Amino acid sequence: MKTWILRLRLYWLAAWLYETYRLLLKPHTHGALVALWCQERVLLVQTSYRHELSLPGGGVKRGEMANLAARRELLEELGLELQSMQLGEPWVVTEHSERGRNTVSIYTLNMAEEPEIEVDGLEIIDFHWLIPQQALARNLTTHLRRYLVDYPVS
Repeated sequence: MKTWILRLRLYWLAAWLYETYRLLLKPHTHGALVALWCQERVLLVQTSYRHELSLPGGGVKRGEMANLAARRELLEELGLELQSMQLGEPWVVTEHSERGRNTVSIYTLNMAEEPEIEVDGLEIIDFHWLIPQQALARNLTTHLRRYLVDYPVS
């Protein structure tokens, strides 16, 4: 399905259908994201289907471990391949909204150098390396804003 959405550039439609599904059925979803840090800056992405900046990552499939989902999404979205041992314990938050419950696992990864980023221009359309103060001045997803305020990044 994702292949056809990619080919037809229908991310906006897929996002609308997904959000409609969430509004109607109010499921409990689980996402796995990665906060890539380099020189006190975090990598934020702009998707084609969301107005807010977020972290790279995505949904955890049924039966999939969150750390494997995070690695899979990094490879799909940015062309970055990680070893499982690079991801430690995640920061986890569960959000409640009119669209249901969403549990988000955010893995923090400190890097010595900025990695090569390959943006596909379909799902991820742009990226920014920002210090937390710059990021907090932007339009962010709720879980990302909370992570930047609450998580002790070192």
